[in-house]
Amino acid sequence: MAKDSNKINSLDVTRSNTLDLIQYWKSFLGINEWEILCESISEMQVVDALDNNTFGHEFVGISINFKLKQGIIHHTRNLEEDDIIHELLHVRYPKWSEQKVNLITNLLRQRPIFDIGPHPNILLANG
Repeated sequence: MAKDSNKINSLDVTRSNTLDLIQYWKSFLGINEWEILCESISEMQVVDALDNNTFGHEFVGISINFKLKQGIIHHTRNLEEDDIIHELLHVRYPKWSEQKVNLITNLLRQRPIFDIGPHPNILLANG
């Protein structure tokens, strides 16, 4: 029985950490007014068109409702900080290409090295 309660506690810590990271990055990116939710999905819900439309793939992605200022991060595994940064960049800069989001995600993930501070607009253009 102790093992089960340890599993529950570790899941709560992971969920709490994820919510803290979402709040941090929402603030950093200036999208505090947005509601960001997380939804765990099964790998069997994911179809890979590049792999003969097969099911059973890992996935992290966000659906965005700009009118309601709401995003839902759908994921098949525990979210990492770079997943959160990446998906929130899609919210903040919806016109950016995937390549640019990937590049800036990598730069922001290394923030302790670069110490870019709390004003990303200095680093990030609004386009």
